Amino acid sequence: MIRIESLAIGDELLDGRVADKNTKDLGDALSQLGLELQGARTVPDDRSAIVAAVKEAVGRADVVVTSGGLGPTSDDITGECIAEAAGVAMRFDDAAWARIEAMFRMRGMPGTIPESNKRQATLPATSTTLANELGTAPGFVTPFGAASVWSFPGVPTEYRHLLEDRLLPHIRERLAQQGRSGRLIRRTLRSLGLAESAVGERLGALERENPDVRVQYRAAFPEILVRIVLDGVSDDDDKRADALAERARADIGHSVYGVGDDPLEIRVLKALDARKLTMATAESCTGGLVAKRVTDVPGSSSAMLGGVVSYANSAKVSFLDVPQQTLDAVGAVSEETARAMAEGARK
Repeated sequence: MIRIESLAIGDELLDGRVADKNTKDLGDALSQLGLELQGARTVPDDRSAIVAAVKEAVGRADVVVTSGGLGPTSDDITGECIAEAAGVAMRFDDAAWARIEAMFRMRGMPGTIPESNKRQATLPATSTTLANELGTAPGFVTPFGAASVWSFPGVPTEYRHLLEDRLLPHIRERLAQQGRSGRLIRRTLRSLGLAESAVGERLGALERENPDVRVQYRAAFPEILVRIVLDGVSDDDDKRADALAERARADIGHSVYGVGDDPLEIRVLKALDARKLTMATAESCTGGLVAKRVTDVPGSSSAMLGGVVSYANSAKVSFLDVPQQTLDAVGAVSEETARAMAEGARK
């Protein structure tokens, strides 16, 4: 298996200003290839910390993917740190600079390009440049013996672009060369209505009887996801994974509503499309979350008509025709009020 690690760089990732979406995207992409990240680390914009982290990662991994620190300002030192870790000098990439100049012209930015942008075209001497069509900072690949460090900008759209167009084709080629002697087989079960601890208890026997199988749990409100993972080399292993998933479904019980990667909102929309039905939402304390989850799905307009966020009781009455006497008798947080809201939205 190809050992791959992620190294996210930036003070903003550690002080809470920015969430690390890039490592998640890398993990998701590798999962589609039957691979897993062997490790992920976040370090500040500190030279000694970055150099040490790079040296440690290349000592364990075949491929290290860094994100961040490729901008034009003084705290963007990833390239310099990778060069120091590799024991090489820096080089100025004329082609990369030409692309930066063209990007400024294309964006209609007036005046002379700031001298600081030349930092983005100054790369480790042994690196190979990766053209970035979405931003001024190029990516680059630096060899470390048998390992390599792939450095991408921290901007998520640019990171994703270089991940999909540069790194993943390289990984697929390496897998093809290896003949894929091994792979990870996964089955995902999705459940509603049971606590994570209750789901874990119901799968205790399955875990004890199959010590070579990993059972992974994740609470992703409102769902509990269970993933069964095993190493596979033949079709028999796929059949075993299917059988384990069926047993897990039976052990958990009726709260399992589906198997696979599609979340609840996608499954609801598919069911509505299949039946030529439409939906609307009536929400209160969820504040529009249900409608957002649904409308985040591309193509949801085929079924989703709209919704009402009726947070105050007066809004429930005026927008959804919830009877005032129902609110007075049982309150807003009740089955009766929820039913009246739904009926009002449907009308």
